[in-house]
Amino acid sequence: MVDSPELRSEAARIRDRARDVRLEFRRSSKEPQWDLVEEMIAQPLRELKRNVSEELLRRSAEKHAPVPIDRDPVPVEFTDAVQKYYESLGSGR
Repeated sequence: MVDSPELRSEAARIRDRARDVRLEFRRSSKEPQWDLVEEMIAQPLRELKRNVSEELLRRSAEKHAPVPIDRDPVPVEFTDAVQKYYESLGSGR
């Protein structure tokens, strides 16, 4: 469903990591190290979701807008600050 080779390869890497964690759990029956699951699977998956959403938005905007929209990703060190900013906008503060 994703045409971008970069997004496809990132999805494949995340899927491989999740498969490895699942196989290790089945082999050892030990609880996964959740901090590593968060760092290696959950966070990259959230970033991938954001990137795919932006790509879909960009594609739909190209069909309807006379000027293409190009959104650069927020640098990682500012992600939390931008999230809090938008949350405060949405809450009316």
